[in-house]
Amino acid sequence: MAGEIKSFARFGMIGWLALLMLGWLAGGAGVGFAQQGTQKSKAAKAPVNKESAIRRAQPAGVKELPAEFVEKLTVRGCTIPQFDSGKGAEGIGAEPNNVIHGEFTRRGQEDWAALCSNGRTSTIVIFWGRATACPASLARLDDAHYLKAGNDKKLHYSRSIRTLGESGLDERAGVAGLKPMSHQGIDDRFVGKSSAFFYCIDGKWKIFPAKDAQGAAD
Repeated sequence: MAGEIKSFARFGMIGWLALLMLGWLAGGAGVGFAQQGTQKSKAAKAPVNKESAIRRAQPAGVKELPAEFVEKLTVRGCTIPQFDSGKGAEGIGAEPNNVIHGEFTRRGQEDWAALCSNGRTSTIVIFWGRATACPASLARLDDAHYLKAGNDKKLHYSRSIRTLGESGLDERAGVAGLKPMSHQGIDDRFVGKSSAFFYCIDGKWKIFPAKDAQGAAD
């Protein structure tokens, strides 16, 4: 009888230890699964670096830019964000964009302009052919604001600047008072959404906003 009690006690102790071990293993596995789930949750919520979706050109890589303008942009730490229509290589183009030239203050004077990005915001920077009263920079705006999803579900940069003269303004509100125009201006576009035409007059930039219904940069 005493032997049976001892055997039962020994069995009970072994059983208790086994149950304890199983409980510990189950608990550890539970913690592991919980940690794994937390890691997945954190990974899913990791912020997307939108700026990385923007292709950028170096000023020195734009062949037609005057050397003095290249130096000015380089000293400012500029890169030139590239308009991308979302149509692959065709949408970006072989040559750098968002660099323009025209007669932005008076007829017969060639001026240059480029989008200058510091990695988060972009400003239109102007290189005047001669001293001019209008400011040499304007329209500083967030790069991320101009990202929109294309048909491929990826983000594409949709800010584009272009030279625009009187014939290209159509019936934009407010511009009638400028006509006949003595020189060109800069059209700053959120392609397919909105546009702001900048015109240098009396030492200041006048702004004429409008909708942009076109689907590509001209």
